[in-house]
Parts: sequence; C-alpha cells; structure tokens
Amino acid sequence: MATKVRSSGGCWTCRLRRKKCDEERPLCKGCLALEIDCLYSDDKPDWMDGGEKQKQRAEWLKKEVKRKAAHRRELRYLQGLEVRLESLDASLTDDSDSPAPKNLINAAPVFANPPDASTSYHGTLDSAPNSASNGAPTPDTSVSVPSPDGHLGRRASPGLDLRPTLSQEAEAHSAMMYLDYVFPFLFPYYRPSFADVGRGWLLVLLTKNKALFHSALSLAGYFHGIVLSHIQDAPPACHSHNAEALHEQQGLALQWLQLEMQDIITRGVKGNLREASRVMASIIQLMTCDVAIAKPGNWVMHLGAATELFNEIMKHHATTEHGTTCFMAVLLQLGSRPFSWTPKNHPWGSDQATLRFFTAQLLFFDTLASTALQRPPRLQQWHPHLLTMLDEEEIRKHWPDSEKEQTLPHINLQEFLGVENWVVTSIAETAALDHWKKEMKGTGSLSFTQLLTRAAPIEHRLRTALQALEETSIGQGGPASVDGPQYFLQYFAGSFSPQLMHGITLNTRIWAQAALTYLSLVLSGWQPSCPEIQQSVAKTIDMLLSLPSPDCLRTLVWPFTVTGCLAAPSQEHIFRGMVEGMGPLKVFGTIREGFAIMCKVWENRAEIDKNPDQWDLAACLNCLSQPALLI
Repeated sequence: MATKVRSSGGCWTCRLRRKKCDEERPLCKGCLALEIDCLYSDDKPDWMDGGEKQKQRAEWLKKEVKRKAAHRRELRYLQGLEVRLESLDASLTDDSDSPAPKNLINAAPVFANPPDASTSYHGTLDSAPNSASNGAPTPDTSVSVPSPDGHLGRRASPGLDLRPTLSQEAEAHSAMMYLDYVFPFLFPYYRPSFADVGRGWLLVLLTKNKALFHSALSLAGYFHGIVLSHIQDAPPACHSHNAEALHEQQGLALQWLQLEMQDIITRGVKGNLREASRVMASIIQLMTCDVAIAKPGNWVMHLGAATELFNEIMKHHATTEHGTTCFMAVLLQLGSRPFSWTPKNHPWGSDQATLRFFTAQLLFFDTLASTALQRPPRLQQWHPHLLTMLDEEEIRKHWPDSEKEQTLPHINLQEFLGVENWVVTSIAETAALDHWKKEMKGTGSLSFTQLLTRAAPIEHRLRTALQALEETSIGQGGPASVDGPQYFLQYFAGSFSPQLMHGITLNTRIWAQAALTYLSLVLSGWQPSCPEIQQSVAKTIDMLLSLPSPDCLRTLVWPFTVTGCLAAPSQEHIFRGMVEGMGPLKVFGTIREGFAIMCKVWENRAEIDKNPDQWDLAACLNCLSQPALLI
C-alpha cells in the first residue's frame, strides 16, 4: 500500500511547531489564528538548524502563543458583548407592545454642556480625563456610544435619535435603592464595620465606573419591578416604564463595558492596575446582574473574562520585592495613602476595598462554576495565596508587625459570603478530583486506590471542621456579654441585619455537609441509595429545616440543589414546601433554577437509575440545556 507523502511546502513556523500546515499564503490559517509570524521562504531560516537555535526558537514561540492566547480570549469577549447588544436590540424591536424604540439601547446621555465633577451627582460619573488624550482608541462601532471618560466618543450618526437616559434625580433614587435594599439583599453577610467606613467604597465605585453604575441601576429596576408586580394597585404604566428602564440600563452597561474592555486591551494590565481592577469589577457585577435576573448562558462568557483579568493582575502586580507571590502587594499599589504598608487602624481605600470584595466574589463564583463546567477552578492556583492560612513567619519577613498585611488569610470569604474558606477550597478540590477521575477513566487508567488517596485529605478536613462547628453550636448558650468600646462598636458593626438571617456557623455547616455529599458522589458515582450519601442528605435536610425562614435559601442554592437532586422520593415534599414558603422571593436569584434542576432529576429518576454511570452532579447542573451557576 502506498504511503502518503507529507507536503514539504508548509510554512517554517508550522514545521518548527510540528503542526500540519494548510499552506495558505501569505498566511496559513494556523499561524493566523494564533497571531504568530508565518514564514514562507525557499531558504531555510538560520534558526532551523536542528540544534540549540531551533530549540530556543521553539521555546520562544510557545511563550508567544501562550501570551497572545489571553489577548484572543479578551477579543472574543468583546465580540460576545457585541452579540448581546444586538440581541438586546432585537428583543426590543420584536416586542410590538413595548413603547421603547430600538435607538433607546444605543442612545448615549445627552448633555447641554460638558459635565463637570462639581455640577451634580451625575456629573461626578463623568469627571475622569478624556481617554483620547492618552491614546486609547474608541472601538469601531456604527452606533453612538459613550467613551470611557463619560463624554460622547464620536459624533452621532445623521438622523439618529439620541434620547437621554433617566433623569439625574431618578438615577439618584435608583442608585440609593440599590445601595439601601438590593445590595444588602444580595450580600446579606457583607456587613463592613463602622471603623472600616462601611460600604462607602461602593458609592465611590458607582460614581467612577459607568458600566457598574448602569448594571446596578438595572438590578435596582428589576427588583423594583418585581415588587410592583406584587402590589395589586400598581398601574400598568409603572410596569411598562420599569421594563423600558431595565432594558435601557442593561444596554448602557454593556456599551460602557465594551469600551472599558477595549481600553484595557489596548493599554494592557501591567501599567494600569487601577483600571484593570475596575473593569474586573464591572464584569463581575454584570455577571451577578445576569444571574440575579435569570439570564441563562451569559455568565460563562463573563466568568472567563473576569478570571483572565484577575490572572493578569496577579501575574503583573502580585510579586513582592522578595520574589514571592502576595495579594497584599496588589492592594498596596491601590492604596490611597503614601504608605509602604497599610496601617492596621487605617480603613481600606476605595480601590482596595473594591478589589477585595470582587476578588472574594470571583473566587466563589469560579469554584461553583467548576462543579457545572466539569473542570478545576481556573483560579485554584491562587487559593493557597488568598484563602489558606499562610506561614506567619514568612509573612513577618515581608510586612511590618501588627499591620493589615498580617491579616491571614488575605481573603476571608465568611466576611463577604457567610461561608468559611475551607468549605470553598474543599469544593474546589473535589471539582478538580472529579475532573482527574474522568480523565483517568477516559484513558482506561483510573486507580480507585489513587482516587481514595486523593480524596482522603478533603474528607478529613470537611469532617473535622464540621465536627468542630457542631460542638461550637451546641456549646453556645446565648449571646456573650461585651464590655467597653467593643460593646459600643457592635451597634455600628453591621451585624444587626434587618432581615431574619441564619448565622455564619449554620450557613457554613450546610455548605460543608453538601460538599461532603458532593465528594461522596465523586467517589461512589450516582448512587442516591448509598448509606453515606443518604446520611449526608438527611443531615443537610435537618439543618435546612432549622433555618429561621425559607427566605434564607437565597444564600444556600448550591447546597439546597445538590441535596435535593439526591433526595429520596419521600423527601421531595420538603424541598417543594421550602420553595413555596419563600413566596414572592423565590423569583429572585437562582433558587428557581435550582428547584427546576432537582424537579428535572426527579422526573427522570427511572431513566437515570438505568444508566447511573452517565450521571453525576455536573449532569444535574446542565440538565436545563445550559450550565447553571447556583450563587
């Protein structure tokens, strides 16, 4: 049989990389896709010597491909935002009953005079210097969009009906609605102390960051619309107006984010830490907005962009003068005072507080996403630097004693989300273990001994910490008395929430027990009748039933769903009753999606039982035709 002869006409770059070349000229498709040099020539390049030069060139090319990969992902994210804008436009034009014209989404704010930071509340949003002066280009777009400095980035197209956004007064009302009601509802455990200036950083961020500002107003409008829908005497005009305002704010948030992304792609993260951290905050805020208002699918795109930006921030700004990686090195560069460290009694600056809050959200989102996307968390490499107790002796070498840099771990998730770090890192490690198991199984080399060995430290950590929390809960006889200044400050610590919420200890215990259920599922496969899984499910149900109110489920959607999917038929009524008990609140966030997932699993229980090897938690979280981020 004749042997097919490999073509010798491919580019030298593909030959060096040992890849098949399609021989397209002047650039082959492989090199074009990777944005690397494509070299055709009759003479062999001097670096193609079969020796040291060729080796060095191959190594350089690998690094170049990796370096440009981030840039390609960022550009794809920009294209994704453009698609979303077009989709939003179409949704408006297709709705014949909607009074909002298509141009409403593409409209930029109209100002009689260039706004000034001292003129009004809205003016403070537009007071940054013009980006055109520092060389940042405006994306090529045919619609009239605002530039990152808050002024009109280009002239309006002839005949384009530029309509103003909500009035300044209405925007101020919506912003305060977000600060007073929506934000505390979404993050009930985030109660920064009076001594740390509370949530002032959020107000500063809203005044500086247009994309985040408009997505916050979008969320406020959504929540307001839901509330109005449950008020019987609310006039139809109110509902129509809220729907119009919601679409408008979503469109403006996307436009601003497009421009912010284009700006940071052009200028790079290395010399623009402050700008990069704010863009990351905008993306995470938009992702939170999409999930809260049940927009399926978009979160995957946002999460990819946010994790990419965070990786770039850590890569360029987290290295100390000693050559070690430290998140505090990033925070110091964002400080508002000329300290070489952050004094312990000095509150975090606005940019520092912003990065801390959205980093916590991103680490949490990335971990939960990994359970649905069947991969290890993309930010797992940073967990030891951010979420675990570092070597205190090593830290003291780098930072002065008794200062904020000594605070360990650097990100304490219970402050932001009401879940202790060890639970989240255990879920992350279990997701990574599940990915490893599937890879080994796919190659026919899975060793159950190795699987159990890898799982053992995760299980030990979860059970030990859970036991300690249970003993702590039993030993608590009532509120401890506090004397002196601490007694006075507790009234301003933000710990007295107007909502009836369960404590961090119970919240963490429920998450940890569900994490144990997840680990058992990875080890045993889909076996709901397995004694370990049944026992873990029963314990979680008991804790869920001890919640002060069904409304508390909004912080427990992932453990609620994991437990519900593995519940016995006789336990289904418990989950239905808890969701019904939430009343109108069940439309907020992802509780509806979580409940729909478990109902789908219950409906297909007979089919799943016939093919248990084809089912796992990831299959549950993808059973509604798209992956679910249950935050």
